[in-house]
Amino acid sequence: MLIWLVIAGAIVALDQIAKILVTMFLGRTESVSVIPYLFDFVYVENTGAAFSILSGNTVFLGIVSVLFCIGVLVYWYKNKPTHNLMKTALTLLFAGAFGNAIDRIFRGYVVDFISTSFMEFPVFNIADISIVFGAFLLIVYVMFYEKEESNGEVDSEGEQSGGTED
Repeated sequence: MLIWLVIAGAIVALDQIAKILVTMFLGRTESVSVIPYLFDFVYVENTGAAFSILSGNTVFLGIVSVLFCIGVLVYWYKNKPTHNLMKTALTLLFAGAFGNAIDRIFRGYVVDFISTSFMEFPVFNIADISIVFGAFLLIVYVMFYEKEESNGEVDSEGEQSGGTED
């Protein structure tokens, strides 16, 4: 579990460093084109959740984020996942929730800064990317591996574990 916590810590650190740099060097009305016609950096203070839903409920969302992180740790401790896809999904979900929880607790809002230029989409951050990829991997795991793993048919690498074939 230690390596997965280190990975989560690295994602949280990257997220927080990026947010610090954005708040130091980018004003609220400024925008910097990173890759023209693809994405820009723009400083946004988000007091809500994804797509700014529940705006103004920072304390509630902070509590939910912390409880979610605790839930992931408890799940990991009790269930001891063996499949690397599940471990990766949980790590990404934990890191993203933790990164945004830090913002909610210490800033009173989440710093979002990545804006897509090629389509209309809400501004997001590295923690949000981590949550989205973690959720995607969790869905893939549940759809394709959970049943096989619970039957003992798949090892931690997602490969068949030498059962009898029909």
